Amino acid sequence: MSIDVQPGSQVSVTVTAEPTNEAAAKTLSRVFARDPANRKLRMQRKKLRLYKMDGRQRGGRIWMVRPKAPRLCQPKKGDSCHLFTTSSLINDLRSVSRFVDVKPNG
Repeated sequence: MSIDVQPGSQVSVTVTAEPTNEAAAKTLSRVFARDPANRKLRMQRKKLRLYKMDGRQRGGRIWMVRPKAPRLCQPKKGDSCHLFTTSSLINDLRSVSRFVDVKPNG
């Protein structure tokens, strides 16, 4: 399935099938986190990461150990979001095109 959208347009993304591999699940999570409705989750994730950051001395300097960001947005089959497209988002959508349906908002 090809995705024919231009950067700068609004699209609706709907999950049509569960991802079969971990990389696709991470990409879908990253795509759905860009939805303005999920802003609260992004801010929650940011606070969690700042709280769990650990400073250690390494070579006479403070080294900040940053944990990996938790996946708070895990879309299931049938979930949808509305996004403003950028070139990086289009690349992400192409990589998971077999699991999503992308339609322009118009």
